[in-house]
Amino acid sequence: MTIIKIKKIKIQNLRNVRHGEIILAVNFETFFKPNVVGLYGQNGSGKTTIVDAFGLLKALISGWIAEIKLPSQEKKLIMAGEDMASIEFEFLVENQFGTFFLNYYVELQEDQNRLYTTVERLAYRENEKGKRSKILINVTEEDIQLRKANLSDMNEKTRIQLLVTHQLAKKQYMSFIFHKDLKPLLQDRLSELEMQLIHNLAIDFNRDLHVVNNQNIAPLYEERSMPFSIHLEKTRGSIPYNLKGPALLPEDAFYVLCEVIEQSNQVLSAIIPGLSIKINVLTKQTMDNGEKGIRFEFLSQRGERELPLRTESEGILKIISVLSVLIAVYNNPNACVVIDELDSGVFEYLLGELLTVIDEGGKGQLIFTSHNLRVLEVLAIKNLWFTTTNEDRRYIQLKGIKEVNNARDVYLRAIQLGGQDEEVYKETKTFKIKRAFRKAGVQRD
Repeated sequence: MTIIKIKKIKIQNLRNVRHGEIILAVNFETFFKPNVVGLYGQNGSGKTTIVDAFGLLKALISGWIAEIKLPSQEKKLIMAGEDMASIEFEFLVENQFGTFFLNYYVELQEDQNRLYTTVERLAYRENEKGKRSKILINVTEEDIQLRKANLSDMNEKTRIQLLVTHQLAKKQYMSFIFHKDLKPLLQDRLSELEMQLIHNLAIDFNRDLHVVNNQNIAPLYEERSMPFSIHLEKTRGSIPYNLKGPALLPEDAFYVLCEVIEQSNQVLSAIIPGLSIKINVLTKQTMDNGEKGIRFEFLSQRGERELPLRTESEGILKIISVLSVLIAVYNNPNACVVIDELDSGVFEYLLGELLTVIDEGGKGQLIFTSHNLRVLEVLAIKNLWFTTTNEDRRYIQLKGIKEVNNARDVYLRAIQLGGQDEEVYKETKTFKIKRAFRKAGVQRD
């Protein structure tokens, strides 16, 4: 069985993070144990940047199976005043060949349209004492290295193929390493083990990586479109559902949602007693593109009462939208789910209960940002990271916490009194806030 998990994330010049690093408490001995990691901090201090880094990773490693472009420059992901940003991920991999550390590093710049890669490196190291890291692929704007061979070491045909693929990847705003046109060239030059490691990242990890950011959730509040994050045996991804009225979807997408609802109902009534979702099929019809479609609506059912799903609170809708991937984290050791603002609209006690259950009995990785401090009372301190006011060292773990300490109390004390290696909160003065409110309210002639 293949298992691949995130061990380390390193960020440079991404949004408001000049430098930041998070190391997860996972190792080869704890592969089948859950890894629930919470990220806390002041508004605008770099929490969402971690989610953005995972979003970039998802786009980059998807080239073998889909043509996904890097984000447009309108996203402003590179730090203001800087020309380049970089992200680096370290993975722990167990496959039929053994256990390995796998490292992926990428540098990004932007033109007038989108981000594009300028440097990419994929390397691995066997999990044995004394073993050194080996480069699989290293590409810069000047050279391409496969294992120990540079462009100058290769025959003309291979050089031309590599350079053409490199230019194509840049033109398409995609990764070179994970571009589908590079795969045949790699198969000729890499060992079976090395190709397996790339497959583990590009296919196995990619399939089970779910990134739920504010762009996914915003339509829930703004457009009343509910994106279902989906993790089923044969289907992964996201399908939107229109909350404003009956929805029309292609038959295939409709039946996938039916399976998600059947899966979610098994857990939903335990989370929110008495609640289940019912599917009300209205009609079958031909869609504008000629596909067969189904018009339907979801109803929330509590006992004999049935109401449109849109009548539920936004907190309940948020839980329902991500329930499929949370079920995956509980049952699948390969699942890696990253959720921005998991606590948004969710009752804090329920949030604590959900995370406790996953932390105690799950198998996968759940990385989330939150503002609700209830979680600090239920997760181990080794799984809690905090943003700082120092853009050169954005993420830290609190020091001076014993087992008997409540992490919530220690964090609030750090906000008020300091005592940590970095400042975790840019102090606000209540008297200044009062004065600002008073001045803003003064009528001017």
